[in-house]
Amino acid sequence: MPTDLIQQFIREHLDADPQRLLLTAHRYPGVPMPYVASQLLALRKVRDKIPAWYDPALHFPPQLSIEQSSSERTARFKASLFSGARLADLTGGLGVDTWAWAAHFEEVTYVEQNPELVKSARHNFQVLAAHNIRCVAAHAENFLTTASDSFDLLYLDPARRDEQQRKVFRFEDCQPDVVALREILLAHAPRVLVKTAPLLDLKLAAKQLLTVSHIWVVSVHNECKEVLYLIERNAPPAAGIPVTAVALGEMEQVFTFTWPEEQQAVAPISAPQQYLYEPDAAVLKAGAFRSFAQRFGLSKLHTNTHLYTSNQLRTDVPGRRFQIMQVCKYDRKSVQAAVPEGRANLATRNFPDTVEAVRRKLALADGGDLYLFAATTLDHKKEVLVCRKA
Repeated sequence: MPTDLIQQFIREHLDADPQRLLLTAHRYPGVPMPYVASQLLALRKVRDKIPAWYDPALHFPPQLSIEQSSSERTARFKASLFSGARLADLTGGLGVDTWAWAAHFEEVTYVEQNPELVKSARHNFQVLAAHNIRCVAAHAENFLTTASDSFDLLYLDPARRDEQQRKVFRFEDCQPDVVALREILLAHAPRVLVKTAPLLDLKLAAKQLLTVSHIWVVSVHNECKEVLYLIERNAPPAAGIPVTAVALGEMEQVFTFTWPEEQQAVAPISAPQQYLYEPDAAVLKAGAFRSFAQRFGLSKLHTNTHLYTSNQLRTDVPGRRFQIMQVCKYDRKSVQAAVPEGRANLATRNFPDTVEAVRRKLALADGGDLYLFAATTLDHKKEVLVCRKA
């Protein structure tokens, strides 16, 4: 753990180049420069991802743990969903989720199989004044088998890398295997919250977990980060599971629907009108395509094009909003006339060509204030919508 001397040195060199410090280590006798360099690198990652942890007094284990940990934003969101007397985080890792849970539960148990991570977490929780956290060095399976405790909620974020450090996402390939542990988990708590990677198919995951009562799909600044499944001893039929898309950006926006609602919803198809809407990544991952249109009174540009349009601006839509300046044919002459600067932000939706191919064909540079969407529209037209942010 960092001594007062090391902490002071790190504070004085927060903006220094870690590689340069390593090369000039002889100038600083008594300073363990490899350790200092690793902590400086970690703090740079933490500064944006977990701002409350940007503190030289904390100890950060290998970089991989920081990369795989929850961000402060997503950890705080999860923690806001529940409160109670006792919670156990069975896959403690760096401890960011555990720390966030500690603000909402009277007693929190951090369980982690890596002794080095446990040692770091115990130190960090003390520095962060999270004094209601108990740290246990154990595999989740062993903890569940030997513990006689009961909890209000159990939380798991299974490791999504195999023994060769390759990324995996299916339950049976992750550690621990939540499906295999389902019965013993529910024996210790009436509710279990499981975090997965966005790659996993929501309906398949719900089918495997059996008694899912709610699903949250969480994005940060339009990038889908995680999916949360709440398992309960008694849950509604799978078809009636509420699915909530959560967009964490400048503000928090949510959109909740059910799969039957999505199936029954009607999304009108229309030519581009005055405004264009690109749903947030969480909405798209959740699969709210027709219900999204129906809820906000929007039309789709095409059945398989997940872009929406209206004549009246809707500012409550979770996603990006644009004013359509012009609709062009998919050819260089038409688009260059609408974009005289020759520069725009380009995206494709339900379109045969990639962004790179479209950019080459239209001879456009990246950037500027204009946003171009190359998309399939009404009557299967291939068009380019020239827009500005609304």
